[in-house]
Amino acid sequence: MDIDPQRPVAVKHLPWKKILFILLAIHALVVGFSLVSPLLTGMPRGQTQFSVYFDVNYEGNFPTWWSVVQLSGATVFLAITACFAWYSRSRGWIAWSALAALMLVLNLDEGTWLHERFDQIALHIVDVQDFTFVWLIFGIPLALIILVVSCISARHLPLLARKLVLAGFVTLMFAAVGMELIAGSFIQAGTSTVWIALSYHLEEFLELAAVALILVAPLTAYRLRPTMDGVSLQLEPKT
Repeated sequence: MDIDPQRPVAVKHLPWKKILFILLAIHALVVGFSLVSPLLTGMPRGQTQFSVYFDVNYEGNFPTWWSVVQLSGATVFLAITACFAWYSRSRGWIAWSALAALMLVLNLDEGTWLHERFDQIALHIVDVQDFTFVWLIFGIPLALIILVVSCISARHLPLLARKLVLAGFVTLMFAAVGMELIAGSFIQAGTSTVWIALSYHLEEFLELAAVALILVAPLTAYRLRPTMDGVSLQLEPKT
């Protein structure tokens, strides 16, 4: 490639907006299909293997697999960026590493249903009649820890990546904890099953959308610059 040293070098960005849009579209399809799947069988929700396999309110099915895939992608992108930052002698490598570690833990939780198993421990602390989702006894403090770590880490990232990371983690914790509390209050109040189903489908979409924001965050930190030998990949410093 011939580069004119007198001309300004055009800097290109990775197509993170396009990736984000595609992910959000897939999430809408996954959650939407879960919502309407009982209509395809003519049976109540959860009464057929077909609806259970596609229902976001169940574990170990297609929506779980898709969530794990996206969490794995976010973990890998963050880890690669951390390695790139370390190799580039950027002080942000610790922040990228901390975020990758958080996503790895969340991925482990999603893939092994770890938070669901907290119920057995929490039952020794609270009466199940008083607290619909007893795992939140541990979930709320853990969510606060995750928010603190993500906020501290985000301070050391480029501006756009920082905004996406903060938006992603705040949305994720609101969906995982806040929407669970809302759904629990619906159940305790004897609300119509339609509203309960809508609430946990909204929760699932927000969780998937939040991870999508975190996944594309490291992509915004890269810059592509034409060189005499091809293209160089550079990491934007903190702004």
